Amino acid sequence: MLTNFIIAQIIGIIALIILMISFQKNTKRKLLTYQIVSSFLYAIQYFFLKAYTGFFMNFTCMIRNYIFNRYKNKVPIYCLIIIILIMISFSILTYSGLISLLPMIAVVLYSFALWYGNLKIIRITEVISCSLFIIYNIKVLAITGLIATFIEMLAAIIAIYKFDIKNRRT
Repeated sequence: MLTNFIIAQIIGIIALIILMISFQKNTKRKLLTYQIVSSFLYAIQYFFLKAYTGFFMNFTCMIRNYIFNRYKNKVPIYCLIIIILIMISFSILTYSGLISLLPMIAVVLYSFALWYGNLKIIRITEVISCSLFIIYNIKVLAITGLIATFIEMLAAIIAIYKFDIKNRRT
């Protein structure tokens, strides 16, 4: 049991590094490519922690990012609807109390932002999603996930400043 916990924390650190790199990319394609790998690693982390809602949400995010990355222009609305229905279904199947709904709310919001395609909205939504995952990570003892979520939030805030606030001033 302790071995699974330690493995989960190490995987979470690697996922965090990859995710932080993704926020410093200024194209949707690059951002999503890094986030596919990051979502896969976070899914594995949650699996080792037996936090199955987190596992399925990250697994679905990996597939979502892959699908969204395949479209040069706007992703068809039916893709978004199917992905969100899958997320909601997995959330219902793994429901273990109200806190288990937070990852689903976070990834659904973020999915809408990705579908909309505006990088500024994507970065702002990431901050909101991180807030929801902080609570979930505390509940499931994803220690590196919790630290990672705080760092992700900081990375997203830095990217907001770098790309959205600072560039507007110049």
